[in-house]
Amino acid sequence: MAQATKARPKPGMVIAQVRWLTKSGTINPRDVDVPFPLVDYVVLSPKSHHWQSGTIEYDPRISYRVLQPLNEGISDMITPPETGVQRLIGRRVLLELLRILEEKGCPVLVNLGVGIPALVSSIAAEEDLADCIVSLLESGPWGGIALSGIDFGLALSPFALSSMPDMFSNFEGGVIDAASLGFLQVDASGNVNPSILAGRIYGPGGFPVIAGGGPRSFFAGTFTAGPSEIKVESGTLKIIEDGKIPKFVKQVYRIFFSGNEALKHDKEILYITERALFRLTNDGVLLEEIAPGIDLERDVLEKMEFRPIIIPYFKEMDEVLFREGKMGIRKTVLESLPRKRNLSDL
Repeated sequence: MAQATKARPKPGMVIAQVRWLTKSGTINPRDVDVPFPLVDYVVLSPKSHHWQSGTIEYDPRISYRVLQPLNEGISDMITPPETGVQRLIGRRVLLELLRILEEKGCPVLVNLGVGIPALVSSIAAEEDLADCIVSLLESGPWGGIALSGIDFGLALSPFALSSMPDMFSNFEGGVIDAASLGFLQVDASGNVNPSILAGRIYGPGGFPVIAGGGPRSFFAGTFTAGPSEIKVESGTLKIIEDGKIPKFVKQVYRIFFSGNEALKHDKEILYITERALFRLTNDGVLLEEIAPGIDLERDVLEKMEFRPIIIPYFKEMDEVLFREGKMGIRKTVLESLPRKRNLSDL
């Protein structure tokens, strides 16, 4: 980012916030990521203003001074979903990743975006599948457990750490098997707006590159926006109070992911919510699943600004998603994996 800022013909200004100052020549040159000629100003920050993340002042596990194996103290590391709805959506994304795992074998590489998708690594770890479902964050971590919310971008116990430019080369080069990203709006053409509304402009970050680079994108989020009360009870979904703001709209405010372009390149695109799952097809957005306990007309179609394609044989979501505690699917998944090939098979 500093290099891009200083690039000609119109170089900008780089300001670096630091915790300490030290003398030149006291740091191994290989440990210097931003050479001083690229920096215009240095701000020495007190400890109270120099936290590692939004909620963490200092944790040696996310500065990689302490490397904690995933199978030790995992309950302390997992970021639990805030609601049963978030867990439900994260689990449904995980089932898609397990389908890829059954086709490909280990490992499945998945980029996780901010919001509910970031919880997928916690759910995979909870199901003892973190060795097969490997999450990648745009900030650089491979594997481990992604932190969510305002701590997003950090991971506990990753096994590798790439630079951000190298990570985006992986995304642009199609190295990942899938991406799971959040969404603010989806329209009838399958276009996605992740972050921008009139009068509220938030940049898309790496969203366009990631969504455009991978062969599969699983957009995951709640079906509506705004205050709501939705519970997972007794194997069903119960909507007590629904959000008032539709997220499936006639036309997104700004297009950051093009459904038409995705179809041109034969990408697999799903839109996963707590009550319904949709697939992008050449004919439009197709309804594939609804949650048990949901009324299709009242809870889904009336809350959309466009009518999806509906076929007679759409199905209910898998009951395993609604179980309390762990889904307990590791043994079943591993038994279905393709055998590892030997060199003599090649």
